[in-house]
Amino acid sequence: MPYYRIALQDIHFAYPIVELDFCEIKKNRVLAAVQSPPKLLFESVLISHSLGWVGNANRQVEIWSAPAGFLFKVEGGSGFYMSEDGQEISLINHQKEQVGQFALPALLMDLDREILLGPVIVFTLALRNTWSFHTSAAMFKDKIILFMGESGMGKSTLARYISTQKNWRLVADDILPVIADDISVMALPRFPQLKLPINAQPGVSLPEQLPIHAICILQTVDKNAAPHLNFIQPSLAVRDILAHTAGTRMFTPELLAAHLNVCAKIVKLLPVYHLSYPHRKEILPEVKDVLENIC
Repeated sequence: MPYYRIALQDIHFAYPIVELDFCEIKKNRVLAAVQSPPKLLFESVLISHSLGWVGNANRQVEIWSAPAGFLFKVEGGSGFYMSEDGQEISLINHQKEQVGQFALPALLMDLDREILLGPVIVFTLALRNTWSFHTSAAMFKDKIILFMGESGMGKSTLARYISTQKNWRLVADDILPVIADDISVMALPRFPQLKLPINAQPGVSLPEQLPIHAICILQTVDKNAAPHLNFIQPSLAVRDILAHTAGTRMFTPELLAAHLNVCAKIVKLLPVYHLSYPHRKEILPEVKDVLENIC
């Protein structure tokens, strides 16, 4: 029964997850009894219903308030039960003849694995005031820059390119958990990057938390334009940060309010820029120079 420290939070699973091997910790604990499946199913109340891109398709995603926790259901996949403190995650396998039977498979099916390592963990971390953003990130010496933008804007391409350059390294490829208080905003790189191979996870060799230096929102410009940065006023930057948060459609009103508060802190503490450049590989060295100037 392994424990994993993901984004500074200890989470227990009833079965090993190979993608989280680099986060596994040794820990002994007497677990509280989990509610029986029938009780979970018949005493749950739907609190969130939305469409989400999971398993290469738009699928119905539901969050249910359950006894002492939450049920997470994605169309076509199994269900997951999360304790209300975000410390325990169990699988409820709806593919078996007995609906709701708890299962401890040696290997999860691909869709369940993507559900668990994506939205389930994102929601579980949010329960513990840790917020995940759709962003790539790279570090120049000791300065971390986040790259946000719509799908296809080149976030991962930019981060992967500059991470091969002198004094740069990759921090995140697609999703990065973040925490913020009144004086700092910290990146938490111990989080699985699903688009990268298991043996190429950047969080393996990074500290558990690192201060963030700046946020860049990617934009495209005319193919002949030079790369440039435009500072965004905090009142406008909040909107951009909110737009690139993972999992907000799943959040309860309480989580949405807490998340808005954190985003307001982030834009007060960090500079947020529009980073505009033609999205061509040959322009990336110039983009790197622009980024090093703000570091």
